Amino acid sequence: MSSLSFPLRSLIVVWLAFVSSLAIADYENVDIDLETGTTYNMLRFPAAGKSLFLVFPSERGIREGMIPIALDLAFNGHDVWAADLHASYMVPRNRASIDAFKTEDSVALIKLAKEQGFEEIFIAAQGRGAQFALRTAYAWQQETGDKDFLKGLVFSLPHLLDGRPEMGEKASYLPIARQSNLPVYMFAPEFSTKYARSREIAEQLATGGSSVFIHSLKGVLGGFQSRPVDHLSKRDLEVKAQMADILDFAMSVMRDIDAPALPEVVAKVSKRQSKKAFREPKLFPFKGDKTPPRLALEVFREPFFDLAKVKDEVILVNFWATWCGPCVEEIPSLSRLVEKLKDKPFRVITVNIGEPEDVIERFVKAIPLNFPILLDKNGEAVRDWNVYAYPSNFLIDKNGKIQYAYRGALEWDSPEIVSTIESLF
Repeated sequence: MSSLSFPLRSLIVVWLAFVSSLAIADYENVDIDLETGTTYNMLRFPAAGKSLFLVFPSERGIREGMIPIALDLAFNGHDVWAADLHASYMVPRNRASIDAFKTEDSVALIKLAKEQGFEEIFIAAQGRGAQFALRTAYAWQQETGDKDFLKGLVFSLPHLLDGRPEMGEKASYLPIARQSNLPVYMFAPEFSTKYARSREIAEQLATGGSSVFIHSLKGVLGGFQSRPVDHLSKRDLEVKAQMADILDFAMSVMRDIDAPALPEVVAKVSKRQSKKAFREPKLFPFKGDKTPPRLALEVFREPFFDLAKVKDEVILVNFWATWCGPCVEEIPSLSRLVEKLKDKPFRVITVNIGEPEDVIERFVKAIPLNFPILLDKNGEAVRDWNVYAYPSNFLIDKNGKIQYAYRGALEWDSPEIVSTIESLF
């Protein structure tokens, strides 16, 4: 496993957007009939080259924000095929949609690409689409025994968890994550839920023999490649404008790596069912180890904080980030909760996920807070507390034991929630 940094060039975003606009007609929406009998709906960006960049959708589908990057890749000489599999299979865009996609069809698509004269192919995917990309690569290798045509996988924010872990529980990963032998180039945007887990994800992928390269994108919002321009910061736009060149670099890194033998099929792990209860607006008894993990961090504008030194208080520990919409949504109710219980032995402790202090400074100027913000700069607390989604909340009683937990945003000053908290005094 390796970490790579890319020398980001000083590019003029407006100029690149103009260049892309000149080529806007250089792609087509086509239907491709496969030998399996399935018809794939595709966006194709032709370059008349020998390299093909095959894009599979995330659970959110193919989004228009990726078009400028695809156009720039084609300008650099790489054909791009983006498969709109939700339209092809006529399934809704949701978390379960990836399971409806069939690897026999995606393998047939790769065969077709080879018949058309392409000499190498790289598969790209984001989110849960990485699961389908891995299944496709494995199925291709099993069926054809070809070790040379598929050169590697490019992932951003790959979601490879097996089911939905309980709060505080260490997650399991899907078997397919450990069945890859192809090189993987993985982007890790700093402002995303997967950033603190990037090395953990890489370790899973490396189990099957994959060489995994982690490209950290500091100051970049998760999903920046496909988001609308008006949702992106200047930094997001700068990196997006450079993505074609960065992907060129990624391909050159993966191109000459010899893949080891394909790993054996790993015994399938039964998926835990997502618990609908976690979406309800109430706290649920914590089922893990009730002894809180270590939480000793620097604090924004305040002295160092150590949870182990707090005695005889009820404590709400909240993991959040300013780029997380639900996190921001619940912040005012946390402040109201603190005010409502100001005469009780109670405090709110929030843990910010790796954001620089100037970002937090701007946030608290806009939304004043009455509770401390711990700075989890390296994701240490996220890993210790087994946090996989934001916001995540843990309610600790006066004896220092975790009694309740909640994943997602709440109106923390609602009567039901306040009553539950008061029961711990």
